[in-house]
Amino acid sequence: MLFKKYSDLYIIFNQSVWKPSYLDKILGIIHHRLSFFMDKSITDIKASDIKLWYLNINDVGNKSKRNYLSVLKGIFDIALHDEIINKNPMIHVKLPKYHAPRINPFTADDVKNIINHSKNYNYNFVYFLALGFYTGMRTGEILALKKSDVDLDKKIIRIRSTRSRFGESSPKTFGSIRDIPILDILFPYLKKMISLNDSDYMLTTQYNKPYRDSYVFTVRWWKPLLKSLNLEYRRPYNMRHTYATNMLFRSIVSPAELAQLLGHSNTQMVFDVYVSYLEKHFNNFDRSISIYT
Repeated sequence: MLFKKYSDLYIIFNQSVWKPSYLDKILGIIHHRLSFFMDKSITDIKASDIKLWYLNINDVGNKSKRNYLSVLKGIFDIALHDEIINKNPMIHVKLPKYHAPRINPFTADDVKNIINHSKNYNYNFVYFLALGFYTGMRTGEILALKKSDVDLDKKIIRIRSTRSRFGESSPKTFGSIRDIPILDILFPYLKKMISLNDSDYMLTTQYNKPYRDSYVFTVRWWKPLLKSLNLEYRRPYNMRHTYATNMLFRSIVSPAELAQLLGHSNTQMVFDVYVSYLEKHFNNFDRSISIYT
């Protein structure tokens, strides 16, 4: 029985529950990364074959390798359930270690400069940045934000959807469905956005349609803006990192509260990424404190 048959079944059994973006990712892994196994009998593939295969992958990091191995495990599990193989060879393959990437958030002065200079580009770009820096929303969540999701009376933003080149869907995880408090500094931006167009969406193109993805924001405005300010390039997603670190650093929220604001299901990511970052930056630590009196 060829490996290809079970890789096809893996897609068939899961595609109805996967989001289009995730399905596209898995298809890419199977067609491009797992092609090495396609014409092999699934009963002949050993743990050593898998180890040699992934050790020779040197164009991606360990996070991607772990994703590849996870897909392999799922494919072999189907063959195991069919009793084509006696055990999943992946039980003998150790996942490569992966550490959360180091973040490089903007400083408070950087944020002020970015917001101020964005006014020289496009008004939608200004609002895009305001939402990113003052809410920590993912870029896809910003693009999917509708007027009905913004309650100016209760000062709450409801995150209920996200947008990408694959269309609009529910947020990344169940925990991503959340409510975010509207900071006073963001309020006038939202009020202006609501009055700008007749669309259901907060951000719309010149054709009064929602943006498909963040490409135009990144290429036409974000990159030139950072360059003009002599700031090291970082993805727009870095606005989320900047929001998170400043919320913690200024003791505005606890790690648990921040996890809820960001839409994480638990605090693990907050501690791995944001708390660990702050722990390495003790330049302003008050060493005169007396901890027991």
